[in-house]
Amino acid sequence: MKRGVTVPLGIGLAAAGLTVAYAAYDTRRALVAWIAAYAFVVATVLAATILVMTLHVTGAHWWRVLRRVFVAVLGTAPLLPVFFLPIAASLELVYPWESPPSDLPRHIERALAHQRVWNHPQVFLPRALLYLATWTVFAVLLRRADAAYLKEPSPANARRERVISAVGLPIVSFTLTFAAFDWVMSLQPGWVSNIFGLYVFTSGLVSALAVIALGSWLAMRNGLTAGVGPDHFHAVGRLTMDANTLEAIKEVSFYAMRSRGAWTGMDVVLFLGRFVFPFLILLSRSLKRSPSFLAAAGIWLVVTTALDFEWLVVPAGGHALSFADAAPFVCIFALTWAYGAHLVYVRGRAPAARPEVTVDPALEDALRYRSP
Repeated sequence: MKRGVTVPLGIGLAAAGLTVAYAAYDTRRALVAWIAAYAFVVATVLAATILVMTLHVTGAHWWRVLRRVFVAVLGTAPLLPVFFLPIAASLELVYPWESPPSDLPRHIERALAHQRVWNHPQVFLPRALLYLATWTVFAVLLRRADAAYLKEPSPANARRERVISAVGLPIVSFTLTFAAFDWVMSLQPGWVSNIFGLYVFTSGLVSALAVIALGSWLAMRNGLTAGVGPDHFHAVGRLTMDANTLEAIKEVSFYAMRSRGAWTGMDVVLFLGRFVFPFLILLSRSLKRSPSFLAAAGIWLVVTTALDFEWLVVPAGGHALSFADAAPFVCIFALTWAYGAHLVYVRGRAPAARPEVTVDPALEDALRYRSP
């Protein structure tokens, strides 16, 4: 239990030190890489939140045997305001609307002038605070509702989870979309995309499901879940395949915009490693039903999703590919994982006198679940 928290915590702190050194060497480049890593983790956490809300609203039960892992991933949202602080303190270094380059084309200058009020720091930062507060509030509400249901599995507590989810689903979805516009899309002046928010969400959904698959495998190995079987992993695998396919349908125009210079090779890597390879292996029913295989696929998809956000954000700042950008990704992801592991191992346990299987009546349906 201690290793599950302390090992990623140590890795995250070491990566934080490397990130600070990177920032001392090239502040602007390190900040752009930090934004890419931050967007990756935000999309992962919020996609997990939207997924759990959807499962509550639809009344699905199969995921209840993996409840701890699902709730732990969304429960890391309170860390997001902390990781946003470096971005809030350095807007003029990375965002062209705050400090426009002198050689911008006239049409881009006009576009930035048109967006000046929306992107002014006195409007941008309160809007960011609203996003972060909204996500934190709903994460806390969902965790508390989950704990209340675990303590007393009454219809009233089940209804409470559904109501919070029904109210929060459109709010979290819209705020994620606008945050993607504000924090990532605005890095590239003069470029807009109506589906950008959907792109960020689907990328995050692939990563969230990959993290859930890996976390569920680790929880099962450590005896922290009861009654998990191949059918439950198969359900996670099918959702992962669907999310990965949905994202790949939209990627053509993005690859076309970034298929030049040092990023050309990344286009190929992402197309093969992010879509073709996962699609082919996730077609297999037997492989999706293997917890260890799905965990390995989860690691692969987390890494390739991180590369996807690197490819999405860093070229917008005119930067070439750099291995040093891995430090912010490892820092933010490892620290978030450590906190999520803390929630799973320490704060997510059922009361000792009432085992989880007997507390939650929905688990009876979950244990009988058979994936089609």
